[in-house]
Parts: sequence; C-alpha cells; structure tokens
Amino acid sequence: MGHRIFAPTWESYELIDAGDGLKLERWGAFITIRPEVNAYFKPALSKKEWANQAHAQFIEDRGTFGNWKKIKPIPNEWFIEFNEIKLIVALRTTKHTGIFPEQAINWQNINNSLNAEDHFLNLFGYSGASSVMATAKGAHVVHVDSSKSALTWAKENQLINGTIGCKLVLEDALLFIDREIKRKHQYHLIQMDPPAWGIGTKGKKWQLEHQIDHLISQSSNLLHDAGKLIVSTYSPKITPAILLQIGEFSFPNRTIKTGMLATKSTTGKVLEHGSLLLVE
Repeated sequence: MGHRIFAPTWESYELIDAGDGLKLERWGAFITIRPEVNAYFKPALSKKEWANQAHAQFIEDRGTFGNWKKIKPIPNEWFIEFNEIKLIVALRTTKHTGIFPEQAINWQNINNSLNAEDHFLNLFGYSGASSVMATAKGAHVVHVDSSKSALTWAKENQLINGTIGCKLVLEDALLFIDREIKRKHQYHLIQMDPPAWGIGTKGKKWQLEHQIDHLISQSSNLLHDAGKLIVSTYSPKITPAILLQIGEFSFPNRTIKTGMLATKSTTGKVLEHGSLLLVE
C-alpha cells in the first residue's frame, strides 16, 4: 500500500461519515447515503443518526444501478460549486451523482498547471468536471468518453458555466490515443480517470489491469516535453507500486509521484478511493 494523498476539503461537499459499506455525504444543502465498497470499517455515527440527517439513500439493484429512496424532500438535480465553478449533482439510475468529490485534488492541479491557450486532454471524462475547470482557465479542451449520456452531462456542465473551448468526443479512449499519436497532436496536460472495467463504443468489454500499461505508455507520446499526466484508478488490482513501475518505465527522466487517493470524514474515518499517479 502506498502513502495516502488526501483530497482537499471544500465548502460545497462534506464526507460526514463512512462505514458498513456506506458513506454519508453532504452536497451543498442535501445529504445522501450511498454504497461504498471501501468503507469496510464501522461508522462513527449510529444508523439512527445517519437516517436523521439523510435526504435520500441509494438502494442497489444490480451493480451500480438501482433507485434513490427519498427520505426528506430533495430535488432530482441541483448544483454545487468548486472555486466558483458550478457542477451538476443528479440522482439518476446509478449510485454515481455526476461528481467524484475526491477529484478536487486533480481540479486544483488543473487550476495550478494550465495556462490560457494550453491543450488539455480529459480521457474517460465522465460528466466533465475537470473539463469545465480547464475551459474556465482558457485552455483548449478535448473531452473523451465512450458513453453518450456522460457526454450529455459534460455538455450540461459546460452550459451552466458558460464556458467555451471544449470539444466532446464519443470514442473509446484507447483508440482515440492511438489516433492522436498518428495525427501528431500534443497536450500540455492529460488526465485519465478510467473505471476498473468498461465497455467501449462498440460493446467490447475491457479490464483496466490489462490496459493501464498501454494507456500510460501511449500517453507519453502525446505529452509536450514539460507536459503533465494525472492518472486516477479505482481498481483494487492496480496499486501505487504498479503505477510507479509503469510511470518510471514510460517517463524515465521525469518526476513520478504515486499514492492512495483518500478522503477523511468529519468524524475522522479515512476512505481510500484508489491509486493516483502524477507525472511532473
């Protein structure tokens, strides 16, 4: 296990407590209960205290899919803010709300690294939080995802912020990288946040542990000499040590940092989210 890299706290989001396979979170004014496989410990607060606070709880049906059970009045959609950027929170058919709050550490990195007119590639871009951060900085952004619904969500996040300069691409990330290399395109910052497993645009299934080496090594061909790479992984099979090995081989003359991305709850519980790789 690598050392923990803690995500920063921010006003609109709070991990209140975690445990017994669940997490209690505040998104602006509303509080939810969601499944969390890494919350294998006991929570600090009682079930009654959780129920008293929560507005809604996600009930799993199959995998990440299921239904939101409303306990108190709560809208199906609202937005919260990070550094004056609006991000849509939505209760839909999965446990995911459209925001991975621990990614705030990468949003900070984007804010600190990108300049106007820089080129940013967001692979597995999902609902586009990182893409909005980058376009707000004046960067040229390419946002890639193989899900049409994810691209729609990303477009909605761009619209509510009035940001321009984001190109949305419906494509398998691996294929897109290979094509960009042939086109000789380069980027100042690349971020990828791949799921542990996925289904590409043509229905082809893949597992991250079989693709992560290719993703990182090929990304080295897309980065400017001083460009940065951010990789977040949520697969338990991919450890910081594995990412370090791949990173050092793919970027032999660069600074490589790895660790376990983690969040600390208000009650003091630590939730690990997966491995993080930074190439600087």
